[in-house]
Amino acid sequence: MLNLLVTGGQGMLGRAVASEAERLPDARVLAPGRNELDVRDAAAVMAYADTIAGGWIVHCAALVDVEGCARDPETARETIVEGTRNVIALAKQAGARLLYPQSFLVYDGAVNPIPEDETPRPLSFYGQLKYEAEQLIDAEMDNALIVRMAGFFGGEAGDKNFVGRIIPVIHAAMMRGERQFKVGDRVWQPTWTQDLGANSVQLMLADARGRYQMACLGHATFAEISAEIVVALGWQDRIAIETVDASAIAQSELGKRPDVAIMSCKRLTDERLNLQRDWRSALHAYLRHPFFDSYRVKG
Repeated sequence: MLNLLVTGGQGMLGRAVASEAERLPDARVLAPGRNELDVRDAAAVMAYADTIAGGWIVHCAALVDVEGCARDPETARETIVEGTRNVIALAKQAGARLLYPQSFLVYDGAVNPIPEDETPRPLSFYGQLKYEAEQLIDAEMDNALIVRMAGFFGGEAGDKNFVGRIIPVIHAAMMRGERQFKVGDRVWQPTWTQDLGANSVQLMLADARGRYQMACLGHATFAEISAEIVVALGWQDRIAIETVDASAIAQSELGKRPDVAIMSCKRLTDERLNLQRDWRSALHAYLRHPFFDSYRVKG
């Protein structure tokens, strides 16, 4: 039986991990959201010690907002670093294994594809905090599982990342009668949270430990993703995507990101544990969800 606690269980990734784990027979899954479990509260975290004894903790709780972390560094540090410190203490007290989903934003993108032994060099304060939290885990635990994940989409209404934000913006432009929409050419690996969740469960069942990198097959610019959204939602006769230099957009960001970030997933593949799909097929599967029917052009 998989006994699992997912912190940040109502966020984009946390919900996906929990829903995939719940597919297993006899799984016991707790997925409290931030209102139920604030990882900054050490006592609240430790209250789960008996419940999760001998099981797994997937620590998804974080302030996943690059600009927000730059604006409120104190809250960001309390959540990402001190919150992780509290979860480490829980894992040690409960004799539980820890899976830490790490962000690709710990990398600067200077080398692509990014090898699995690449030393993180974060460009943003958010990335710095995430790497600091990872280093805490390394210092305190010898059996943790750290999975550096690509940028992702998922969660329908809860998607606060690129896909979730760009769909209503392009749709609004189309409704205004605009025929062209400009999107930057930053390159990433757009990965569905459900695929990340399923693959994370697979790693736990395989008793994996150490570091892995996890991302969709292939890579794309933000503009290419936007063009695929246009096709998937039936907008291709009404609006077209125009690719522009990402640097024009990056200058306005509080949190700097790499222009290109493509991670190697060699270990996952070599161990025959890679469940990821091509980004296009995953994106189209995601956009078939009924949530997107209000945007879809019928017929």
